[in-house]
Amino acid sequence: MTATSRRGAADSGLGETTPALSLRGVTASYGGRTVLADVSVDVPAATLSAVVGPNGAGKSTLVKAALGLIPAVRGRVRLLGEPLSGVRRRVAYVPQQDAVTSDFPITAVQVVEMGRYPHRGWWRRLREADDELVAEAMDQVGVVDLANRPLDELSGGQRQRVFLARALAQRAELVILDEPFTAVDARTESALLDVLTGLCARGTSVIAVHHDLRTVLRRFDHAVLLAGEVVAAGPVSGVLTAAHLERAYGMAPLVLDS
Repeated sequence: MTATSRRGAADSGLGETTPALSLRGVTASYGGRTVLADVSVDVPAATLSAVVGPNGAGKSTLVKAALGLIPAVRGRVRLLGEPLSGVRRRVAYVPQQDAVTSDFPITAVQVVEMGRYPHRGWWRRLREADDELVAEAMDQVGVVDLANRPLDELSGGQRQRVFLARALAQRAELVILDEPFTAVDARTESALLDVLTGLCARGTSVIAVHHDLRTVLRRFDHAVLLAGEVVAAGPVSGVLTAAHLERAYGMAPLVLDS
């Protein structure tokens, strides 16, 4: 299913569903500097949604504030219609590569197994059904052959695929990814986007911070354009317009080819 056809399906029914992510009046800061100011936005469910904007626009801050990883100075956040405390098992997060300690003595398969811990608990052994979900997730992103490799021996792109497999193994209803395609080649990025698109087709909500506007235009359904505040939000074609991009980036944008 193409992004265009998914948008048509989304437009016909998603307006009546609970948003995957809802922020109301959220203000968040780093080191005493306000990065997001009074942000209110809804991201619809069961869509592949991008958070875009220039460097320093607050893209990572938005997802981290939503996940409680940094304090929101004020405002209300709802994920899948509930506060974070009520939906932790239903939400998976893939952080930026530089936020992941790669020298921890752990193998790729052990990382992916962590996706089952929200359901089983940290101290209980995984069951056969959990093992099957782990194997399926690793197969989806093409890291089966890396299962027993130490994390610190993997390339940046390989580590990113392993952490995406962890999110898939969790079988979350909402998957949030922060710059998931850094250090990933174009072919792998396309394959991983196919995986994420498949998740959305089955009803999972996916939100990804991304910097490549052309990829967003081609592959994503929905976008939130930030510049310290919400410049625009909605179907991609209505967000990535010349006027909105000029307002966000402060210059006339390059022509984006669909």
